[in-house]
Amino acid sequence: MKTLWLLDTEMSQSPRRLLGNECADQLSKEAISKGDPFFLPKPFSYLKPEIRSAALSIWQDNWNNGETDRSQKPTVSNKTVGWNREYQMFVTGHGPFPSYFHRFNLRTHDNCSSGEKGHPMHYATKCRFTLSWHFKTPTVSLKLQWLKNILTNNLSRNRLRLLMLLICDENNIFIEDNH
Repeated sequence: MKTLWLLDTEMSQSPRRLLGNECADQLSKEAISKGDPFFLPKPFSYLKPEIRSAALSIWQDNWNNGETDRSQKPTVSNKTVGWNREYQMFVTGHGPFPSYFHRFNLRTHDNCSSGEKGHPMHYATKCRFTLSWHFKTPTVSLKLQWLKNILTNNLSRNRLRLLMLLICDENNIFIEDNH
């Protein structure tokens, strides 16, 4: 039993005798005695939002101080809007619209079955196939404000969602096929 005890004490070193601990102790004593500031770089997870907010601030300053007349100056935000698929398709025009298909040469024309150009505003304001979901047609200068009002009002947003669901589900009604 005595030999086991000796063997055990020889294999386990005290924390003071480990080389890594001795170096750490020495470095901490030097840092305390010298008093020099130590530069610790920030992690990427901290820097990423800082860089994003700085870039947005620079962009907003350039936008506000630009040379062109901006009667309606939107501000930039990195806050997510949480739009669902239907709102995104309407706002971007990337959806089951003849104008979108025509842009990528998937259709020979960009007309709706009613004969007018088939873009999202047409379906929301003028198309005879979507009368139940029509909105009042905005003037060209107030189109951005009109869209903002639609997307912030719950009833209008729901009506827009139903319109987009109809267009997605009944796509064959709205797209005239004249290949």
